[in-house]
Amino acid sequence: MVTQDLKNVNGPVDLALKYKSPADDTNQPFRLFLPSAYDGVTPLPLLIVLHGSSGTQDTYFDQASYGDGLYKRLADERNMMVLSPHAYGLTEFRGIGELDVLCVLDFVQERVPVDEERVVLTGLSMGGTGSSFLCCRYPHLFAGGAPIGSCYEDLALIPNLRHLPMYYIQGADDWPIYGKEGPIPISKRLEELDYDVIFWVVPDTPHNAVVRTANEVFEWTDKRRAVKHPKSITYNAYLPIHGRAYWTEIREFKTPGPPAKLQADIVSGNWISIRIENATQIALFPDSPLFDLATQISMEVNGTALPGVICKANEEIRLASKENVWRAEVGPRKLRPLTAYRTHKIGSVEKAPTQDEYPESSMGNWMTDAMRHAAGTDIAIYNQKHYRGMSVKDGQDLYLIDLFDWIRPYAWCLSTMELSGQVLLAILEDNLRDGENVRNLLVQVSGCRYTFDRNRPFEDRIVDSDIDPERTYSIVCEKQAVSRENIWLADLFEQIPHTDLEISIISAAWSYIEQCNGQVSGVLEERVKELN
Repeated sequence: MVTQDLKNVNGPVDLALKYKSPADDTNQPFRLFLPSAYDGVTPLPLLIVLHGSSGTQDTYFDQASYGDGLYKRLADERNMMVLSPHAYGLTEFRGIGELDVLCVLDFVQERVPVDEERVVLTGLSMGGTGSSFLCCRYPHLFAGGAPIGSCYEDLALIPNLRHLPMYYIQGADDWPIYGKEGPIPISKRLEELDYDVIFWVVPDTPHNAVVRTANEVFEWTDKRRAVKHPKSITYNAYLPIHGRAYWTEIREFKTPGPPAKLQADIVSGNWISIRIENATQIALFPDSPLFDLATQISMEVNGTALPGVICKANEEIRLASKENVWRAEVGPRKLRPLTAYRTHKIGSVEKAPTQDEYPESSMGNWMTDAMRHAAGTDIAIYNQKHYRGMSVKDGQDLYLIDLFDWIRPYAWCLSTMELSGQVLLAILEDNLRDGENVRNLLVQVSGCRYTFDRNRPFEDRIVDSDIDPERTYSIVCEKQAVSRENIWLADLFEQIPHTDLEISIISAAWSYIEQCNGQVSGVLEERVKELN
C-alpha cells in the first residue's frame, strides 16, 4: 500500500508498505511492525533497523540469520515499533539511500503516533555503518544509535554526537578490519570527549551479532530519551546539505573540502556565544523552551559582540561574514525539509568519468586529481576495488547529494604519507598481479605516470616511469588504502606512518568541482600504460 490510515490499525501487525520517493517518483518498499500496545493514539518508541549489504527491508523481519522475526517479538514485549527501510538496496544508506531513510521516517511520523524523543537507530554491517553515518549527520532526530558490525566513519564528525548516546557492538570473531576502522577509534574519540558511549566486543561471536545481542539492544534502546533542546551544540559538517542540527544550521562554507565547524552555547538567558570555522553563513532558530522570544537575543561570534535582535517564533537569525566581519539580521524562518532532494547544484557533467577503461580509467584520473588538489600533495593514488557507484552521464546537472551515489561506497577521509619513490614503485608493482579478479585493479595516479609489461616477471613489470626512486614524495589516498589495504602495499600493510586529514573523499570531490568552475570531465592521459 502507498497510503493508509495507520491510526485505525490494531496491533500487533507486520505491515509491508510503500511510499513515493521524491528522487525518482517510484514506490519504494519498507516494513513497519506495530506492537500489541499500539492503539493509534498513544505515542510509542520507534526502533529503526538498517539491513546489511545483501539485505532488504525484509531482512530484519523474516531472515533466519536475524532470528526469524526476533526483533518483532522483542519489540512487542517492550511496546516498541520497528521500522525497516529498503533504502534502494546497496547504497551504504548515503545519497539516495539516506534520503529513503528520512522519507520513510517522515512518512511514518505523519501517520503513526511516534514518541519523537524515543527514536533509535541500529543496523548490521552496512546498516551498522549507515546508522553511525546518520547519527553523526542528524543527531537531533534520534535518541541513540546502536551500530552492529559497523565499519568506517569520519572522526571529524564524531563531536556531533555530544547529546546522542552510542552503543557500538562488534563480534570478537569479526576482527580486525571492522573494529579497527570503526568502533575502536570512534569509541576512543567519544571517550576523550567525555560523551556517552559503550563499546561491546561480544565473545565468540561473528560479524552477524544481531541475534546474540538482541536483548541487550532492546534493553538499551528502551532507556534512551532524546535531547531535543540542548543549550550547547557542537556540530561539524562537510557539506551544506548536512548543515542543520537542533536550533542551528551551517548554510554556506568558506572553503569546500575541510568541514565547517560550529559551537553554539547559551551562556545565560538570551546570550549566545558562537564559534565558527570555515563557514560564511549560518542560521539560528531560537525556540521557546530555551529563549525568551519577547526580549532581545544577544550574540558573540568568534569573540566579537554583535548588536542584539528580536526574533519571533516564525523567524530566524541569519549570521553572515564578509571580510571576516560577522553581521546579524532577522528574517522569515526558512527550514529546508530534510527530505528535499537535489537542493544544492554544484555543476554539470561535460564528459562523464568512467571506471570502464583499461589500464587507465578516466574516473581514476578524475578522483586522483580531486584528492591531490584537496590535499596539496605531490601524488595521489586510488583504485576501484569495491566500487559500486551510480555512473554520472554526459550533460547531467550535478548536485551535492549525487556525489555519494556516484562515488559510492567511498566516503572515507583522506590520508597522507611520505614515501620514497622506490617504495611507491614497489607498491605500484605489487598491484600488477595476475588473476581474473585482480587484473583490472590497477593503481590509478595523479602527479606521476608509469608503463608496465605483463610479459615480464611479477614484481619486475614497470618498464618506464617518471617517479624518481631516490626522491621522497608526499602521497594522498583514501584512508581505506592504508586501513584495509584496498591497494596492496608491498608487504608494508600497517607499517606506513600516515596522517588522516579532516577532508573526506566526498568533500574533496566537491572542492575539485568548484576549482574546475563547476565542470566535470573525464580524460585519459596515458598516466597508466600497458605495453602490448
